[in-house]
Amino acid sequence: MHLSARVESTKQCVNSTANAARNFLQPNTAARLEDMFNEKVTAAESSTNANLRDLASKIPIRRGSAMDKRPSYSEILGNTMKKGGSEVGDQTEIGKSMIEVGTTFEKLGMLEREILSDVYNNFFKPFSNHLQVEWSNIATEKRRLDLARLDLDAAKSKVKAARTPETMQQNEQKVRECQAAFDRQYEQTKILLTDADRKSSEFSNHLEELIRNQMNYHELAHKMLEEAYTKMKK
Repeated sequence: MHLSARVESTKQCVNSTANAARNFLQPNTAARLEDMFNEKVTAAESSTNANLRDLASKIPIRRGSAMDKRPSYSEILGNTMKKGGSEVGDQTEIGKSMIEVGTTFEKLGMLEREILSDVYNNFFKPFSNHLQVEWSNIATEKRRLDLARLDLDAAKSKVKAARTPETMQQNEQKVRECQAAFDRQYEQTKILLTDADRKSSEFSNHLEELIRNQMNYHELAHKMLEEAYTKMKK
């Protein structure tokens, strides 16, 4: 794959994965949009742009993402079970079981929140932010390269349209100048593309962090569920 196409493909892949990861972290659309808005406001507070800082100071909610503060679905389920079991009574088999399972799911829910916070800070943020500045710079340089190419094409067209030797000579000089400018811009763009392509290997480190996180979660979750199951079978 051509260098430029490979970098662009990597960018698209990472951005789509980052969007899917945000959905994984917070499936609820309303809560996800709230987090995204608060993150933007929190970031604006430390912006070098005075207007952005002033605007952020006027917005009352500036706590960033709240994904580790909201009760998880497991916690809600566990709390409901515990309440139901207490109402039925822990002297009954179903009441005792509901309380036991409910307590386990509350613990699972708290674990989920801890794990999601870890995923957000140690995978999502570095993964989604990595190379964003480089890609922005590449986009700028590619636009400049396109403009340089247009200038070169226009200069070449004028050479073909020249009707006198003097005009031909002037236009040929302009072609040489435009060609030199295009070559410089091409090399500058190539340098940025090569650097971004080299740094793309670092995404693997962030993906390894996600796997480590999920291994840890499933290990702890399995242990909690196994303990609950053992108690219930006694």
